[in-house]
Amino acid sequence: MDLLEQFIQEFGGLTEEYEFYNGSVKLRYDPIDHVYLLVMADGSLLRVNGVTSVCHIIDKSLVLIPWACKMMSQKFLASAEFYKRFDGYHFSTEVLEKLIHDAKSAHKDKLEDAGAVGHIAHSWIELYIKAELAEDAAQVQVLLQSLPSEERAASACKAAIKWMTAHHVQWISTERKIYSIEHNYAGTMDGLCYVDSCDDPFCCPSPFKHRLSIADWKTSNYLYPEYLMQTASYEAAYEEETGENVEDRWVIRLGKEDAKFETWHLESHCFEEDFKAFLAALELKIRFDLLEQRLVDLKDIYRKGKKQQKQDNLKIKCQKSDKYKGIRKPTCGCETCIKKYEDAQIAKSMKLIALKKPKKVKLTHEEIVKNLQNLIKSA
Repeated sequence: MDLLEQFIQEFGGLTEEYEFYNGSVKLRYDPIDHVYLLVMADGSLLRVNGVTSVCHIIDKSLVLIPWACKMMSQKFLASAEFYKRFDGYHFSTEVLEKLIHDAKSAHKDKLEDAGAVGHIAHSWIELYIKAELAEDAAQVQVLLQSLPSEERAASACKAAIKWMTAHHVQWISTERKIYSIEHNYAGTMDGLCYVDSCDDPFCCPSPFKHRLSIADWKTSNYLYPEYLMQTASYEAAYEEETGENVEDRWVIRLGKEDAKFETWHLESHCFEEDFKAFLAALELKIRFDLLEQRLVDLKDIYRKGKKQQKQDNLKIKCQKSDKYKGIRKPTCGCETCIKKYEDAQIAKSMKLIALKKPKKVKLTHEEIVKNLQNLIKSA
């Protein structure tokens, strides 16, 4: 490992390189900040837009704001139960304010909890698929007998197995990185596989066999439109690199309570519209990032200008100049204090001169006579 590689691994928080297009393109991925970095010809790293961050530009406030309010009300009522008596609630204004303040974070707590459950489920499913790919039947059985201890995550894993079984899934890869040279974005596919139709007419209206498909797991309570864009971006990048034809996309919502799955089965005729929506979001993300950078640059220029202005003002008049008396030589270097010091020194000198007594001069008789004659002449 060379010094640059060692430095990146130790301090950059980056994973190993991922290669695309027969090794002609290399990417690095930061799993903590979820950042994709393109390795340039000179070895420098250029940040690339990630699929998930692009899709997050879509506004979901119409759904999320009422949900957040619901979470806040539930947490408030649950906390207030402690103060409930037979004749109603009893708490002071201070307690009420605290209950409201604590309840404001309910949506964040819920999201963090849901994220943790989703991460556990995704990790288990990834291990299961890798065991299938390795044809390690023993490991598969071990995993099936040791589902996550978190009940909701275990429920989601059971739902994933049910989907795989119902569609006779044959896995090709899991957690595969993708990159599009044409559109310069990157992402991670949950799974690439061959899928058969199931016996549910709402899921698979027409029977089919062995279709190359992209599978994307979701543990959220809802299926959102950006999932269509997300999977379309994966398909486009994979087809661009490999030249293969992906026939179907599957967005699979895994039930955290009932171990059931809900799917969006997206066939080839849906791809063009979904990918156009993704490209529009990508364009908006790029332009929005440029606007944000402009604002950052403007704020930086303004901040530096104000700092320079302050420094210039301090050169003229420092913060202590109003209290400075000019007694000791100033160290600030501002013009006001220097002027005060010079004026004080001049005043001090004049005062000393005024206080100084004149010397007594003794004149001779001849000098006194001569002075009198001069005075007479001048008169």
